[in-house]
Amino acid sequence: MTNPRGLPELTLHVFEQDGGWHWGLTIARPHGNGKKVVAYSEETFRSESQARADGQRAVHAFEHDEGLRQSALA
Repeated sequence: MTNPRGLPELTLHVFEQDGGWHWGLTIARPHGNGKKVVAYSEETFRSESQARADGQRAVHAFEHDEGLRQSALA
């Protein structure tokens, strides 16, 4: 699925790993099954809400072609 600008629809995932919270952005693979990670957090967040807020910022940046900081690119 794509959005009106022709970009694939992003899915934000927020998860706990190694004692902290992280986020990842995925898109559906164009051919085949599953998802492809297109960006992720390298920073470890203290709470789920902090990770979600930063992940939503990344979604906004990705969808509005503002780019992501280099460390967030997968």
